[in-house]
Amino acid sequence: MRTLLLAPLMLLLAPAAAPALDQTEAAPSLHKICGGDLVAPSTTVLPGYGTGSLAIATNTPAAQAFFDNGLQLSHAFAHKAGTAAFQAARRLDPACAMCAWGEAWSLGPTINYPVGADEQAKASKIVAEAAKLAASGPEKERQLIAALALRYTRGGGSGPGDLAFAKAMDDIARAYPDDSEIATLAADAWMIPTPQKGPKQARQDRLHRAVALLEGVLKRDPDFTPAIHFYIHATEMSGFPGRAELYANKLATLAPAASHLVHMPSHTYYWLGRYQDAADANVRAAAIDAADAKAAKLPEPDGIYQLTYHAHNVQFGIGGALISGDAKSALALSAPIIAAVAHMPKGPGYYDMAAGTGYFAQGRFADPDTVLALPDVPADRPFLRAYRHYARGEALARKGDAVGVRAEADAIPTRIAIDAKKDDSAPQALGLTRIARFVLMGRAAMLEKRPDRAAKFYAAAARIEESPLFADWTDPPSWWYPVRRSLAAALLAQGKPKDALAQADAALKRRPRDPVTLALKTEIEATLAGKPASATILAYGRKRRTITPAMI
Repeated sequence: MRTLLLAPLMLLLAPAAAPALDQTEAAPSLHKICGGDLVAPSTTVLPGYGTGSLAIATNTPAAQAFFDNGLQLSHAFAHKAGTAAFQAARRLDPACAMCAWGEAWSLGPTINYPVGADEQAKASKIVAEAAKLAASGPEKERQLIAALALRYTRGGGSGPGDLAFAKAMDDIARAYPDDSEIATLAADAWMIPTPQKGPKQARQDRLHRAVALLEGVLKRDPDFTPAIHFYIHATEMSGFPGRAELYANKLATLAPAASHLVHMPSHTYYWLGRYQDAADANVRAAAIDAADAKAAKLPEPDGIYQLTYHAHNVQFGIGGALISGDAKSALALSAPIIAAVAHMPKGPGYYDMAAGTGYFAQGRFADPDTVLALPDVPADRPFLRAYRHYARGEALARKGDAVGVRAEADAIPTRIAIDAKKDDSAPQALGLTRIARFVLMGRAAMLEKRPDRAAKFYAAAARIEESPLFADWTDPPSWWYPVRRSLAAALLAQGKPKDALAQADAALKRRPRDPVTLALKTEIEATLAGKPASATILAYGRKRRTITPAMI
């Protein structure tokens, strides 16, 4: 199971938050802005965010419409916009119990974000208001309100209240087995505490129940977008992402205005080896973000990172493009990150790890002289400095400069003081610097025709990459490629094709259908068949590229 840390890493990029827009004046242009979670709908229902609806007790059709839109926006992770839609429903029908329920529910935790005690207290008060309004209302509504009250009693995302809420929602789903919205709400409730610590079997049971609920929904309604959204997450977390592929293929067209849902198929695509599709999905999501930011008049160039999930779209897009060989997308997505580094405030190690993805892309694809000219990073950002040295080393490797590559490797510190209690991402950020250092040392050794030495360095990097340190970390993986493919290339260069084949197969288990590893495997198999080795490996990408064994 993989912890999904979607990290609003670049929220810190902008020097200050954009001023709140006047909602009345902004209403005509709100169609897309809310997808970025900046401007709340107050006068219009927003189309393009998928499905999701629940018939409620109200005599005001507009209140029902805003309530349903609140479900759609919240399911699409336009969190603040969803809350505001429920608030609009409450204004239209102050006696609507479920409109209050919707506002309280939308303030709760998600699979990505917990909520603190203050937020729980606020939501709990609204639930109490809903309970009073529902005192003589429909039984289903009273059940839903009573269940939600449990969530805000020591809940927040990983407490007993979250499990109590999930169990209560599950009971309601069983009582109304044909209600797709309630089943999806129950599945989401089971998934929220699932990644947290606890007995492994219990976590698996919760996840399996979520999968079963969602599969029931999709059997009835294969276009129900909230179920598709959560099914992609649930199948990925369960280790069988392929089950969601057919649904992932159509999600973007079902919710074209929702940046996060346009992005979501990439979770499935990446783990199936559809790296270019993963990159393309995030390029499209980032384009929606750009339109949202422009409509919201966010400060350029970095105001776009105030959009909650934009940084994740960028990071995931780069991750897919790095593997697929899509230099154009990788460079386009990474350039703004690199440009922003100079004024990026210091934050947790994870922020630097995610920003480091931009350096990985530059080192792999940008003109080497451009990479070498990238400005220095402040001394108080040791992780980011290390990733910049890695990018420079990759650029020098492409120039064939073994001495320069080794110098960049040596510039990456072997020790960086961290406090894991204050920053639980620091050990992983440090681990990335060590992988980067070993990979560069391997590159230098390969350039010097010392594959025996290179193999030792690559093996050391692979051990860190595959260690428990990264087992449940980020999505996409923090390190951009399977290092065992480099180890396979070094073993092949040593004249050990059988060992090389084993390492290539191991790399493919970690990144299925990685085009570089597949090309290398073809070369290894040709060697085993007695054919002469070639000097280059035909690689990958929309533009056919060749890379030397030193760069694999």
